Amino acid sequence: MDTKWKKSKGVLSVLFLLVGLTLTVIFGGIAALGATSLDVREIMDSFQSDYQNTQRFRSEMSHNLRTILEAQVETKEISYPLRDPNLRWGVWKDGAFQEGNLTGIERELITPNEEGYNFYLYYRNGTVTIWKDGEEVDVYGDGVYRDQWSQWNVPGYQNMDLITFLGYAGDYATAKWGGIISGDVATPQSSAAPVETTPEAAEENPWNGLTIRLAAAEVPIPFTGYTYSGIYGILDSMQFTRQAVSIVGGCFLLGVALLVWAILWRRWLGLALRAVGTVTGKIWMELKVAVLVALVFPLLLSISYASEPVFLAIAITICWLLVFYLNDLICNRGGLFRSSFCGWLAGLLRGDGVDQPLQKKLLRSAVVAYVAALVLAVGAAAADGFLLLCWRDYGYGFPWVPVLIGVLGLLLLLLLYRHWKDERTLIEDLSALNAQVEEVRQGRRAPALPPERPLAPLSQAVEDIGGGLQRAVEERTRSERMKVELITNVSHDLKTPLTSILSYAELLREEEDLPDHVRDYVQILNDKALRLKTMVQEVFDVSKAASGNLTLNWKDLDLAKLIRQTLADQADPIAESGLQFRVNLPEEPVPVRADGDRLYRVFQNLIHNALQYALPGSRVYVDLNVAGDEAVARVQNISKEELPRNIDFTERFVRGDESRTDGGSGLGLAIALSFTQACGGTLTVTTDADLFTARVALPLSKAPLPETPKE
Repeated sequence: MDTKWKKSKGVLSVLFLLVGLTLTVIFGGIAALGATSLDVREIMDSFQSDYQNTQRFRSEMSHNLRTILEAQVETKEISYPLRDPNLRWGVWKDGAFQEGNLTGIERELITPNEEGYNFYLYYRNGTVTIWKDGEEVDVYGDGVYRDQWSQWNVPGYQNMDLITFLGYAGDYATAKWGGIISGDVATPQSSAAPVETTPEAAEENPWNGLTIRLAAAEVPIPFTGYTYSGIYGILDSMQFTRQAVSIVGGCFLLGVALLVWAILWRRWLGLALRAVGTVTGKIWMELKVAVLVALVFPLLLSISYASEPVFLAIAITICWLLVFYLNDLICNRGGLFRSSFCGWLAGLLRGDGVDQPLQKKLLRSAVVAYVAALVLAVGAAAADGFLLLCWRDYGYGFPWVPVLIGVLGLLLLLLLYRHWKDERTLIEDLSALNAQVEEVRQGRRAPALPPERPLAPLSQAVEDIGGGLQRAVEERTRSERMKVELITNVSHDLKTPLTSILSYAELLREEEDLPDHVRDYVQILNDKALRLKTMVQEVFDVSKAASGNLTLNWKDLDLAKLIRQTLADQADPIAESGLQFRVNLPEEPVPVRADGDRLYRVFQNLIHNALQYALPGSRVYVDLNVAGDEAVARVQNISKEELPRNIDFTERFVRGDESRTDGGSGLGLAIALSFTQACGGTLTVTTDADLFTARVALPLSKAPLPETPKE
């Protein structure tokens, strides 16, 4: 349950991130566009409780007043907005009613207390008086019109009289209406004296004696014209703006909240995004770019239909894709080229995944052929499309020709792809077969290819060869083991009679009355028996080492001291040999952990080998040094006989003197090799012309050597 909840957290965090970004970007953009195209004061007015306190209502009433005043000059029909049932108005000239919309009005708007109407605007002699809810409104303030948001745009200001309000200024107004020009109309706020006018001009003034009364409904009823909804449109617009602001603001805040939630779950968000990045990293980069272009291109073409659902869906999809692409770039940075078609193609041309030159060559050839065919297929498809266009637009050719070409092209492309897959399978089988052969060469068994693979018979043959080799090795090992057991048993059986022979030979040597020639026979018998005993012991030691039954007594030793002791014990044979020993041993201890008796036997055999086969009068070098974590000892000498080539001197019964007249058994170096390996070291024998070198390497011991007691 906990694991499922963690997975759900990861999915939800990604969903919150995407939805949060979408809501924040889209509705944040809508809010930004609205803030630039609309006045913030208009938006604030939409939240007024009374629509008559808005700038739009003031503009509407000012427009209606201007329309009525202009109609007096141009004698034209009152415009459509004044037919609004939510607006009552009337025009009086010198106290006589001229025209208006006073249906249902009992007192002709003389007093501001008609039922259902709470706003009244009266115009007379260039000034305006306004009542709202039974109280008079301060229209002019300080008497100066500054085009401010809360001011009424009506005539009667010090700097805006009737002519200025209507837009009639200049010589035309002066010539037509005399003194009734900007600044010459006497108003309650004006201190200027009226300019004298002629009786003719006064008679021509259309606004003399004019009274206009307007009333607006307290609660407007729905009214819809062709493109105009009157006062009700103000209330409807306010409601729409409030809803729009609430929706945009709510969605924007919801997006921010989802983003904050996704950030709080950033641990699971990171795990989920990494999992998504692993999946998207396997998709070719070119395919990602193609999908993005395929969405951006129609988006740009339909930018003029931004309010359509399809446009919004495409825009949201692009936003989500950009999030995934950015995550892909972060998670798979450095590997985008490898996860692309070009990278895949380059890898095939390099031969990635195959090791052998032949396989790489086959793979490159297949890739080149497939790419060339693909290019030709694209060209053929373009030509086929051109033929179809020509047939459609101009009637050239026959329609079945390009269709047939397209069908044949698809079939050939499918056949080529199948051939490419077969070649790829063959290359993979070659690689697997090469690995199988390598396993067999290393002496290990490797499974054969499945029967359905093309090279399955050859793989089965290789497996059979490996099995035969394994059986041959096992048979040889069993034979070697039997030889060792036979030698061990024979050596053990020879020890008892040899002991008796040596005992009787020793008794005969102690007899005093033996003739000289008989005493010589006894000496020869004793020497040969001793040699046979040594040989039997060596064979016994070799057999024990080969069978793994050698008993070791591990101790921490000073290798330099052990070599010195061995040389000291061989001092008499060395002196009798006439050879010059050059010994180079370090003064400081060289600690190793080994069996002292076995290691002593190793160097004893090496020194004995040098004494037996070195050139008389030559020098024998015995060196010891530390190389890294190993102690390396060397014994070098010049052979008195020409050393044969391609012979392993550490094999059993191999001797430097092929005539076998040296009296050796051919087991000295074999015993040295077995004992060295048993002590965890290595023994290697190399020859360079007549120079014979035996190298013994043992790992250094980290434990301190025991102190030597002082004499």
